[in-house]
Amino acid sequence: MSGHLLSADRMLSVSRALDQRPESPSLVIATTILQLGLVVVVWLVALIPAALAALTMLAVTLARGAFRRSKIGRAPRR
Repeated sequence: MSGHLLSADRMLSVSRALDQRPESPSLVIATTILQLGLVVVVWLVALIPAALAALTMLAVTLARGAFRRSKIGRAPRR
């Protein structure tokens, strides 16, 4: 039982030491930039294929419409 309490006390003291340790402003800025960059990369990886698929479908639809025969007949000759 005392060994268990000792390890819990040791964990508490380590936790307190980490809480009291000052943060490096440059490290906080660097990790924030890395996190933001990762979010942007994930969004781009998700959005670029969807955008390309949508543009491809639009181009195919427009091309079909451009090469389809018109249902309007020729104007009658006078």
